[in-house]
Amino acid sequence: MKEKFVVLLSSAVILSALGFMFAASPKNEPLKVGYVNSTTILNQLPEAQAAQRKLDALMKAWSDTVDQMSKEYQAKVDSYTKQSAMMTDQSKQQAQQDINALQQQILAYRQEKVGQGGELDQTREQLLKPIRDKVYGVIAKVAKENKMQFVLDKNDQVGVILYADPDYDLTYKVLDILTRQGTK
Repeated sequence: MKEKFVVLLSSAVILSALGFMFAASPKNEPLKVGYVNSTTILNQLPEAQAAQRKLDALMKAWSDTVDQMSKEYQAKVDSYTKQSAMMTDQSKQQAQQDINALQQQILAYRQEKVGQGGELDQTREQLLKPIRDKVYGVIAKVAKENKMQFVLDKNDQVGVILYADPDYDLTYKVLDILTRQGTK
């Protein structure tokens, strides 16, 4: 619910700003606004696909490690459960500490790898920043060629645009230029 409110509020602010800019156009020219679908561009761009494959491979390796650690944890819990009746208080306490330590180790590993600001976020930024910079550069070029004052993003995750006329979709013009640059 909160996310919808934020999206609607953002849309209202953007539309208000565009309306104000249109009304205050210094050359009395109509405001030209285009849009792209960044998800479509990234899904079809070979370097973005390669970066995603690298990220997927990292995630699989980390997931496999967590699975292995979880199996080890479960084996220790099962062993403790079976043997606890025959253990001394000191042995029970040591086994519980070992189990708790392993549980903390699993949580710390997950946080380090996939938590906010973790290795996944850092690697994603490192791999995708050059691609994003290249895409934004081409978007600017296409916008200038088409005399657009603004280009918005109509991607699959964030619906900032409530309506978009397909005639103003620059997605495939941007993708065409990026694809031709990749073959040079």
